[in-house]
Amino acid sequence: MSVTRTCSACGYSGTYAGDALADVHHARHSCAKHRQAIERARRRVQRARSRVQRDCTHPRARHVHGTRVAYVRDRCRCTDCTAANTAAGRAVHRAQTFGRWLPFVDAAPVREHIRALRTAGIGVEQIAMLAGISTSHVRELAAPKRDGNAGIRRVRPETAQQVLRIRIDQANRASRSLVGATGTRRRLQALITVGWPHDELAARLGRSSAGLRRSMLSDAVTARTARDVSDLYEQLWNLGPPQSTDDQRVAAEAARAFAAERGWLPPLAWDDIDTDPDPGPHTERPGTDDDLDEIAIERALAGDGVRLEHLTPAEQDEVVRRLTERGESIRDIAQQLATTKRTISRRRASINAA
Repeated sequence: MSVTRTCSACGYSGTYAGDALADVHHARHSCAKHRQAIERARRRVQRARSRVQRDCTHPRARHVHGTRVAYVRDRCRCTDCTAANTAAGRAVHRAQTFGRWLPFVDAAPVREHIRALRTAGIGVEQIAMLAGISTSHVRELAAPKRDGNAGIRRVRPETAQQVLRIRIDQANRASRSLVGATGTRRRLQALITVGWPHDELAARLGRSSAGLRRSMLSDAVTARTARDVSDLYEQLWNLGPPQSTDDQRVAAEAARAFAAERGWLPPLAWDDIDTDPDPGPHTERPGTDDDLDEIAIERALAGDGVRLEHLTPAEQDEVVRRLTERGESIRDIAQQLATTKRTISRRRASINAA
């Protein structure tokens, strides 16, 4: 049975296997050493509480607490940053002990990647912001020295990893950099084709109607405009415009008519709206068996979100004919195909006349 003894002078407590051992060993403890240990612990707590915490003041680095870079670059001495610096030092010492320390790596792949990013339209400042390093360091990595030397030959592994992880895509472009307007123009045209008025799209994008019209007529737009239009397109391409009031219905019909006059294509006409070759003006062809896409027809018959304007004229007639044979009313067919009852009536009349 264990026995616990506490010193009345200094407060030291010890647990022993029995009374005999407690009588022998407890008397041997040093009150002075115990008081010194208590004082050291108190000082450690005070130092931890008095540590200066500094937030990152670099405009693009975005250092966070609990990392060694915040301890070194921002001189933050909070508990988390201090612990991270201590852990990093121990890791370096361990790697050096076992011969695995690799403080630098070859800078050539980093330099080539920066050049590829700049060729793709991602500038130096944008690279620096995405990688969390200074703009001047990116410039030094990107170009050799003026005297013909190879420039920076080695970089930190962390720096190399931060730069190499930047992908060449639209999301990483700077907001004001220019990109091709083909995908933006096609997305806006496709939305107008399904009935979204131009003014409604401009309002949802936070743009003026004239400004959005200029973007549709330009060969290049800013990366921010391209991203905003792409995000809006993903939200609306399979949704119909609001048509709860007469004005909204008139605006939607006017948008469809405007797009039809110019031969613009709906969303489902594109496999890849950014890279597909421009098919030119879209003209309606007489309905033949070759025009029938059974998959599109079956989806329309099943009510799978396929609208009437997504189909070719021959497919529209076939879907209306099959739904009519099923006994569906004009109202039900119009609701399922997201169109008006007048349109369905005209389709039925043309089918009967044929």
